[in-house]
Amino acid sequence: MGFFSRWLKKSPVSVAQKFSESPVNISQVTQLPIDWFGAGVYEREAAVRTVIDHIARNIASMPFKVYTRQPDGDRVEDTTSPLAQLMAKPSVLPGMTRYRFFYSLLCDGLLNDRWLCLLDADKQSGRLWLRRIPVQNFTLSGNTLDEITGVQISTGQPEGSRYFKLPDPQILLDVGYSTSGIGGSPVSGTLAPLLAEAREMAEYRRAIAQNGGQIPAYISRPKEMPWPSQEAQDEFVQGMRNYKSGGNLAGGWPLLNDGMEIKTVDAFKPIDMQDIDARDRIRIDVANAFHIAPENLGFRSGTNSNIGAFKEQMWNVELMPYIVAFEQSLNLLLPDALGQPDAYIEANVDAKLRGTFSEQYQALSTATGRSFMTTNEARRILNYPKLDGGDELVTPLNVATGGQPSPQDGGRTQNAQQNNPVNGEGQ
Repeated sequence: MGFFSRWLKKSPVSVAQKFSESPVNISQVTQLPIDWFGAGVYEREAAVRTVIDHIARNIASMPFKVYTRQPDGDRVEDTTSPLAQLMAKPSVLPGMTRYRFFYSLLCDGLLNDRWLCLLDADKQSGRLWLRRIPVQNFTLSGNTLDEITGVQISTGQPEGSRYFKLPDPQILLDVGYSTSGIGGSPVSGTLAPLLAEAREMAEYRRAIAQNGGQIPAYISRPKEMPWPSQEAQDEFVQGMRNYKSGGNLAGGWPLLNDGMEIKTVDAFKPIDMQDIDARDRIRIDVANAFHIAPENLGFRSGTNSNIGAFKEQMWNVELMPYIVAFEQSLNLLLPDALGQPDAYIEANVDAKLRGTFSEQYQALSTATGRSFMTTNEARRILNYPKLDGGDELVTPLNVATGGQPSPQDGGRTQNAQQNNPVNGEGQ
């Protein structure tokens, strides 16, 4: 029996004790050279940050529940096992909530096409927790078939780093596709030429705004009207300079001498750069690179008729591959490592697709064929006190089991089947 198989047969307590015996302390990580494109692009590129925040925020805010498979095929939600506790609070670091922890992992994956965690245990309580390893602090190794065989994690300890031969029940890892090697292929790297062009355009626009003329016009003075003196000419030039931004007469209207005219120049205008259009096109290209509809990000305007379809598409089509990849990465290691092979982790996508409260209540009432909430349950939502007799489920007199599909039916289906007119209908 191999080491990995023997490890999986151990109890969560023994696993925690083993982790506590040889912890990896990376609290003092040294700064390593940054040589990949993903570093800095999150802070520097507004379009990339907007798209990544959109994906990571929506997925990290979803409930991740643990279920246990039953012998009859049913599943039961688990809220007390070590795996359920780990999903409820994956990190013990101060201020690191479940949302913030998953958000960080997702950003690592979106920016660098890889992320890594260590399954560790708290020395005092023995509670299992996950420790995120920044991308710049681990290096993957593989064979000639581009199969990952190990990972080197850099630390701030005297030993400098620690090597794990994979698979290892302490390493939780996800790496994307690469044409050669095992480091993944970040989307940010593919966008590098486009983003570089956008930065050059921004620098050009900034230079035009700083150095270009404030208005495309000049002041003309007839040549037959010479200046009476050099002092008068210098005084007029100095007065015009005061109208420049920052001058003491900025925003006023210049007083011209007799014979002077303001003549416009058919030259460069800011609108000629199509500044807003160019930026929108770059934002749209970035959104398309991450397979997100620009309408869901505000990069392109939608209409009242299609905005609902775009929202549904976001969860069912656009975000679903990211959700599935994250779920499978968690399920690949954690249930077996914690001694729960019959358990699995699932993101509750339905919580994001329920629609408004009125839509939810109408759908539930239609599905059950009757009222589904007691009076006191409804009053509790509004923070009202209980009423005597309000714990009974009220069923309208015109609703009978099997008589009509829902309380909203009003007897129309039953009367139609019996060919009885209702309110003059069917006559």
